[in-house]
Amino acid sequence: MAKYQKLDEPVFITHCDMINSPRYGGEIYEIKFKGVKTQADYHTYADPQNLNWRNWEYITRIADRKGIVLSGCKLKDTETNLINADSQIEVAYVVTKEELADILAEYWSAQDRFKGLFD
Repeated sequence: MAKYQKLDEPVFITHCDMINSPRYGGEIYEIKFKGVKTQADYHTYADPQNLNWRNWEYITRIADRKGIVLSGCKLKDTETNLINADSQIEVAYVVTKEELADILAEYWSAQDRFKGLFD
């Protein structure tokens, strides 16, 4: 059995903030996500001092001005929806935030139209 559960959906970044880390000292990034299919909330922490920073540096640099969709995330803690920062993430889309909001709104409204059709 795999140690971490792979998410069955891509996620998009909702917030990316630098915070002080009382646990590790220094500043780290707290990154919040929402699932594209389920709209569930997820989060992770990226530390510029860790080896996995190479996966997150580009993302943290543009997250405040771009809409970013990631795939390949794995859950480290299913109770808190903590994404493992060591996941082999892939950037699926980078568009303007407005364009991503339009794409997601259209996708979610289409899902609502067909709810219950095959129940």
